[in-house]
Amino acid sequence: MSRANTPFSGLTVLDFSRYLPGGYATQVLADLGATVIKVEDTGLGDFMRHDYPTKGGGISYYITALGRNKKSVSLNLKNEEVVDWFKKMAKEADVIVESFRPGVTKKLGIDYDTINEINPRIIYCSISGYGAEDPRSKKAQHDLNMQATSGYLSVNHGSTSPLHLCDLSSGMVAGQALLAALYAREQTGKGTYIDTSMFDCFVWWNSLLDSRWCFNDGECKRDDLEYPSTAYNVYETADGGKLALGMVESKFWEPFCDAIGHPEIKGDGLKRRWEAPESFKTVEEVIKSKPLAEWMEWLEDKDFCIAKVNTKNEAVEQITRENPEALAWVDFPRVGHVLQTGLPHHLSTIPVNIADFEEASVLGGDTAEYLKKVGADDETIARLKAEGGIRLGDDIVPEEDRAPVAPVE
Repeated sequence: MSRANTPFSGLTVLDFSRYLPGGYATQVLADLGATVIKVEDTGLGDFMRHDYPTKGGGISYYITALGRNKKSVSLNLKNEEVVDWFKKMAKEADVIVESFRPGVTKKLGIDYDTINEINPRIIYCSISGYGAEDPRSKKAQHDLNMQATSGYLSVNHGSTSPLHLCDLSSGMVAGQALLAALYAREQTGKGTYIDTSMFDCFVWWNSLLDSRWCFNDGECKRDDLEYPSTAYNVYETADGGKLALGMVESKFWEPFCDAIGHPEIKGDGLKRRWEAPESFKTVEEVIKSKPLAEWMEWLEDKDFCIAKVNTKNEAVEQITRENPEALAWVDFPRVGHVLQTGLPHHLSTIPVNIADFEEASVLGGDTAEYLKKVGADDETIARLKAEGGIRLGDDIVPEEDRAPVAPVE
């Protein structure tokens, strides 16, 4: 089954969102076969198109990862005629996703109430910091700020993460909500408005930490968590390699203690360093006694929860070899030989093959096609282009020569 022939292939999604949350949410629909159209401004488009590292011309790591299987139209939504053409697109669409600050879509005349009047089946998803009705959403906030406000950052020693956890939780929730709304529409025939609060999404991801805080009489510090413990920690080998031990169950930990000749530490597997410093030291010394290769050979016939800590190079080689449905190399016309992650939603009736993925469209690459689908002729398109109301894919100007255009905020 190709992407053009799935239960989702009849759906059209207009995605105004920027950054990660909306990109992840709509990627699921695009990979499942929906027509996802990134609606971008006529300046730089999605800011992340040009985020380092980039190959120029709006081909960044971000757009290669989250823009795949998506089209692009470039519209100046400050132009009233262009807004009218967008409304014609919205009338035929199934889903709209946007991440403007609250109030912007109403000012532009493309808010949910307006679109719902012309398309009662529309599913309209707004993503903002604290929700559409919270005044905090009108102030500038990013992932790290909300991690800080939630209390998570203090539990994590104030450490930043290479993954944007608040953004990712929001992308997951928005994606789930879109699928739920599509199902509800099948039952009721009506669309719906989805108000996604990024902060609420991340608080949901913190449910175990918050419950722990409650059960622990208002205490939740990094050193107070169960891990790292003696049996659940990362240890260095003789040659500087690392092993990740994850033996929280006694059925793994106790045989391991016997196998390394230290049965006396069996009772300390779930103890933290401050509770069992000598046991920690014992395991550190044992793991340090052999190089990584010898440990891996030693583990071959044993059923312990122990894994080598791969470098990213090693992980890519292993995953593309052992799990090509999860990570594979593909050749895209403009960007070349690149990695693509597979969709983890393994549905037997909707197979998703990384080899079938399409490269993200250039900024405005599909503007003319989708305007024509709602009635615009060549003369109108040429005029709107000349007036700066739209951009087409052949408008690509080298970034160093491009005059910046302020995006709508």
